[in-house]
Amino acid sequence: MTSEETRQLVHKSYAAYDSGDHDFIVNLFDDDIEWKYFSAPEAIPFPNHVRGKQQALMALKTIDELFEIVGNELELVVVDGDHAAVICDQRVRQRATGRMIRNKVAAFHRYRDGRLIEYTAFADSLDIMQQTLGRLIELPTIYPR
Repeated sequence: MTSEETRQLVHKSYAAYDSGDHDFIVNLFDDDIEWKYFSAPEAIPFPNHVRGKQQALMALKTIDELFEIVGNELELVVVDGDHAAVICDQRVRQRATGRMIRNKVAAFHRYRDGRLIEYTAFADSLDIMQQTLGRLIELPTIYPR
C-alpha cells in the first residue's frame, strides 16, 4: 500500500468506527489481526490482547456494551507505507453512569492489502480510571515538588 492509501484508510476507519459502520470494520479486519489496547483493565474490563477477527470483534462488542462512542478527533496521523501512527482525542459516554470520558489514545496501525493486520493502542490509564470513578485518585508523593 502507498502512504496515501494508508492515510485514507486510517481516516475512513475512524469515521466508520465513530458512526457505527460495523460492516466497514468487519471488512477492514484481517482474519488474523493482532489487536491490542493497553489501559487499566479495572476501568475498561475487556480483553486487551487478542488475535483473530472474531476475537477482535468480540473485544469491540464488549467496549460497545460499556461505552457509547461519541467521537475520535484525529490530532496527528503519521504514515509510512502500510504503517500509521495516530494520536486522537477520544470521547465516550459510560453507559452505566452516563458520564462522559475524554482521553488521549496513541494507536499504531499496520495494513496489508487494504486490511488491518495489527492494531496497538495505548491510553492514559490513570486519567481513564479517575474519569470512570468520577473522582481523583490520591497517589503517594514520590517525587519532590
